[in-house]
Amino acid sequence: MESKALGVLAVCGLVVAFSLSSTLVKRAESPGVLVAFWRMLAVSVVWNVLLWSSGRRVTVADVRQVWVPGVFFGLNLAVFFAGATHNSVANAALIGSLAPFLIVPLGAWWFREYIEPWALGFAVVAFGGVALVLFSAPANGDATVEGNVFGFVAMLLLVAYVTSTKYFRQGMDVTTFMATICPIAAVAVLPIALAHGDVFGLSATGWTFTLILTLTSGVAAQGLLVFAQKTIQIGTISISQEAQPALAVVWSFLMLGEVVNGRQVLGIAVVVSGLLAFVAVHQRGRVA
Repeated sequence: MESKALGVLAVCGLVVAFSLSSTLVKRAESPGVLVAFWRMLAVSVVWNVLLWSSGRRVTVADVRQVWVPGVFFGLNLAVFFAGATHNSVANAALIGSLAPFLIVPLGAWWFREYIEPWALGFAVVAFGGVALVLFSAPANGDATVEGNVFGFVAMLLLVAYVTSTKYFRQGMDVTTFMATICPIAAVAVLPIALAHGDVFGLSATGWTFTLILTLTSGVAAQGLLVFAQKTIQIGTISISQEAQPALAVVWSFLMLGEVVNGRQVLGIAVVVSGLLAFVAVHQRGRVA
């Protein structure tokens, strides 16, 4: 019972850590691409130290096995961070939350996974909620067309990362996998960071929040996810993570002073409800 309670706390912690990402990158007051590169480089060091402490090393065979998801991982983070600095947190979080609606059909087509037909109706409802949020953004707010485009591209890259991970990872353990793909991701983002110019041009605030992002979403959230999977069903974890968009809006209000209007609040409620129903119905169908 105690281990189950610790698992529940771990799930709560990882949801909070992931939901903070959009707000923290905006608080960094630095180019999102540079934050993504240095955050990925720092996370690479941490995961490889953890791997080395167990007497293991990343091998050439490991790199060959997972370089594809590694590239998608890096590009997803870079585009998401770049979009978050040109968008409201509400928009960035909600667009990213659409990924399961593409991952589930791809899993059914590519990996022959079961898809629950009834769940698709809730997907349509959630898409309607996203549209309401995007088109109801106040004219003087942080939301921009550029930010929304970056958000959708980042969401597609996330889908590519998740599906390619399932295909290429195979029996690789989590520590080895993360220690391998993080340096690959950093290398993938490096040309974009160099093209931006002044790679070391983060402000003091930027370096501080890059470190915070490294410790929260880069290390703590991933570690908590691995720990939680020991005692909590992955379906339950997935459903819990659908609370992230709503939490992200709360953090943006508390830390950035962003405000959403009534129609956006309604849209957020529709999206979160649709996401929860989609994951719950689909998971129940898989179990059945």
